[in-house]
Amino acid sequence: MNKIKSNLYNLLSIVLSILFIYGLVLIINDFDEIFSNISKLNIRVISTASVVYFVSVYFRYLRWKLIYKELIGNYKFNMLKETIVGYMANNIFPFRLGELYRVKRISDKESEGFIKILSTVFTERFTDVLALLFFILLSIPFIRKFNTKIQFENNEINIFDIGISFLSYLVIFIILIIISFILYRLKLPYIKKAILIITNFITSLTIFFNHKRELNKYSYLTILSIIIWLIEAIVYYVIAIEFLPYHNKYELIYIILIVCSITNLSGAIPSLPGNIGGFEFFGTITFIILGIASAAGASIIITVHLILFVPISIIGIIILILEKLNLIKNQ
Repeated sequence: MNKIKSNLYNLLSIVLSILFIYGLVLIINDFDEIFSNISKLNIRVISTASVVYFVSVYFRYLRWKLIYKELIGNYKFNMLKETIVGYMANNIFPFRLGELYRVKRISDKESEGFIKILSTVFTERFTDVLALLFFILLSIPFIRKFNTKIQFENNEINIFDIGISFLSYLVIFIILIIISFILYRLKLPYIKKAILIITNFITSLTIFFNHKRELNKYSYLTILSIIIWLIEAIVYYVIAIEFLPYHNKYELIYIILIVCSITNLSGAIPSLPGNIGGFEFFGTITFIILGIASAAGASIIITVHLILFVPISIIGIIILILEKLNLIKNQ
């Protein structure tokens, strides 16, 4: 049964990614311009953006260290190395399953419970979502131009129509929650047991927030999360100013904060490893809505994704190879 669920989930990830890639093809007017833009990019710019990204990875390590020591205590493993391996694994496995790979590696080394370690990663991701939503809310008032229509080849789609569709799905989701609550109140044994299991699981994952802690712990966690995403947004900005040299630099800051937030939040949707397809689709769509031409927006997004994907994947794979060689050597 688990194998069937896994196969269905992988199929869903592939189908959605293909749809995102197809949608990207429909909204991009000139692929030749994109290839030309990327090929002209200076290696110095790529190197600078890559270094900036690894600075954000270092701050992710610091944040994880804070959470881990608060929830579990001292550790013996190399946390920075495991942070890199975890992000490498996210680029290899679909739907951020690299997080589970990271947790499994640590639970094997530290003899800690899988769920307990998973709660440290969940706390990271929860604060990521809050920080990204904060950047969107912060930036929207400073955007002067919004394009409410997106051109899909010969057809136009109004983003308000998309919003109405989203609200429809939200209403359906709320109705399902209400039905679940009614079933629970009817005290049907299987329903009650399933809800209890889900509730206990959620409680275990959110343990960082379920207990009263010192205010400075929450403050440090918030500050680190904001710093992490500001640094990653700089990666986008370094690339964006190369493709949009004449755009208002002040407004571009807020555009980048929104694009960075949307592309990373889109990782919650099942997709191919590294959010391939979804990252490019949602990033390009967001650029178009914010008044940037599709070719320029896609050029930025594709370049940024390569920078976020390739260097850390290579380093993570090297770490795993060295581990394997050391294991063979010590046998």
